[in-house]
Amino acid sequence: MTIHIAIVGSTTFVETVSHAAPKFDDVRFSHFTYAHPREAADIATQLGSFDGVFFSGSFPYAYASPFLNETIAHHVVQDETVLLTTVLYATLTQKLALDEVTIDVNEPERLHTIFTSFTDLTQPAVMKIHPDVDFSDVFRFHASHQQRDTKLAVTSIERVHRQLLEEGFNSQLMIEPVSTVIRHLEKLIDQVRRHLADLSQFAVVLYASTSASLHEYLRTMRHQGHVEIQDDTILLLTTKGEIVHALEEATLSPRDDDSLIGIGYGTDYKMAFEHARIALSASTEQQLRIVDAAKRLSFPASGETVQYRVTDEIAFDMVKRIGISPVNVGKILGFSKRKHEFTAKELTDYLGVSRRTTERLIKKLHDGGFVDVIGEEMSYAQGRPRAVYIFKLPS
Repeated sequence: MTIHIAIVGSTTFVETVSHAAPKFDDVRFSHFTYAHPREAADIATQLGSFDGVFFSGSFPYAYASPFLNETIAHHVVQDETVLLTTVLYATLTQKLALDEVTIDVNEPERLHTIFTSFTDLTQPAVMKIHPDVDFSDVFRFHASHQQRDTKLAVTSIERVHRQLLEEGFNSQLMIEPVSTVIRHLEKLIDQVRRHLADLSQFAVVLYASTSASLHEYLRTMRHQGHVEIQDDTILLLTTKGEIVHALEEATLSPRDDDSLIGIGYGTDYKMAFEHARIALSASTEQQLRIVDAAKRLSFPASGETVQYRVTDEIAFDMVKRIGISPVNVGKILGFSKRKHEFTAKELTDYLGVSRRTTERLIKKLHDGGFVDVIGEEMSYAQGRPRAVYIFKLPS
């Protein structure tokens, strides 16, 4: 499957990526150039639909990020390879000492890490830059030094580089090795491919209803896939990507329909169906439940996700059989990893709930066969001896 990537950067950067493009025969690139990194924000608002967006650096990425919505994006990082390559090239080709150079960088710490490896070297004048920096300040930093005692400006900003050259100063633009650009581009492409593979998973949605109006609604929706009535449920077979879109648009069911909905994702139909069945049967008041391919149970309305400490099957079994909320199931399983034998007080302290709530939980666990009473705690004071329980969780 061909993926479509937008390239956003300066003219120089776009040319660099264009030369590397033939390496990716299943990727289509569209180029968007700017004169100033701030223009990346305007570009982002007009991009349209792309699988991913690749930025030349942290500045355009920062300007554009608020307008990217859910689009996957990545940018070239000014790492030690970029800095070292540039410094070596500039000083060796122009036969300069480091203290004859000025440099502006995003993270001066990376530069200092390089220089501390060499003990007897002089140091360049360094200016830290950030997305909100005034480019005229960067220009003045380099120009003022070069008017006094330096001979070369090394800048990360192509606009500053051009202005320095136009006004007669010696300037070197930060060098981004083609290998570095390709490495970051490969990271974006890999991320996009994994995301698309995830969205192409099977999705089965089970509605606890056989309503004719709901059935007709699903048949006419964009995400319809395959719809059929099975026993006492309506089944929708589609893809995870379609369901994600339907959840975003709130079109998974009619607004006036309050049927319980179980969504299951999986790498095949059987897995997705089983996960949807588990989701639908979960003991919870939430209308919408999702079980993903990793068997995580979540609730979009609350953002709540069941976290398991033992096995997913145990947690699902507890949610279904004894009616304990997913949050408490996760906490109880976490507690069971710390203490195999316990008292009601110990569980109360761990959960941070009232003693009455703990007693109700223990009764449900006992009735469901997940704990047993093994004795009483010896008491050295007045009052009833406290029962001691043991977990009976399958391994």
